[in-house]
Amino acid sequence: MPRRSALPAEDGSTAETPEPSLVWTRPATTRRAALTREAIVAAAIRVADAEGLAAVSVRRLAIELDARPMSIYSYARIESKEELFDLMVDEVCAEMLVPDLPDPWRPALRAVATRTRAALLAHPWWVELIGRNVLLGPHGTRYQEQLLAAVRTLDADPKTKQAVGVTVETYVVGQITFALDEQGSAETEHRSTTRSRQAVSQYQRDLIATGEFPQLSSVGPPEPSSAADRDRYFNLGLDWLLAGIGASLEPDAGPHRAD
Repeated sequence: MPRRSALPAEDGSTAETPEPSLVWTRPATTRRAALTREAIVAAAIRVADAEGLAAVSVRRLAIELDARPMSIYSYARIESKEELFDLMVDEVCAEMLVPDLPDPWRPALRAVATRTRAALLAHPWWVELIGRNVLLGPHGTRYQEQLLAAVRTLDADPKTKQAVGVTVETYVVGQITFALDEQGSAETEHRSTTRSRQAVSQYQRDLIATGEFPQLSSVGPPEPSSAADRDRYFNLGLDWLLAGIGASLEPDAGPHRAD
């Protein structure tokens, strides 16, 4: 998950570095009931869901909530837009939490992966913040705890269990990137018309017909996948991933059917 690392002082030491003021440790103001931190974050998420992350700004939120821009900073208790992103990411992490986590590690990881994928499909902008050093808050920390809880019954040392969690996590993010790219390709301006798609398909057919692409000739030119196809690819790949983890870490357990 996206996270921001603490930076050392210029001389390389950290012993006397003052504790940073984290957005979650600042008590939210209650002077105006309608303009709470929760309401501001919810509005930011609505804007991002509808128009993308680039549309989110303090000025835009001020318009959405009928407030002054400085009020957004004051009531949300943020010092920058990056801290607003911190809060948004953390709020979505709450949607990744599985209410009743199964006990065996395979169905537990499957439940976490499936729920995480659903949350990220609902909030595609979340993926854009990977690599932007977003800090994890209370919900993000609960998600990390959940990921480790999912592999608690796996016969492996703590570091290996952590690696398994990261492996499944990165698989989900990769699948989300694929799904969003496929979904977005049909919605991108100047690339969404039937005529344009037909032209691209014909061009690829002509390339394949040259004989230089024998593997592609056996399946035909790539076609945009449907939502059902993307679901199938995700579940099939997750089956293979969990089977591989089991075969590597629990070889004596024998073959295991898909959960």
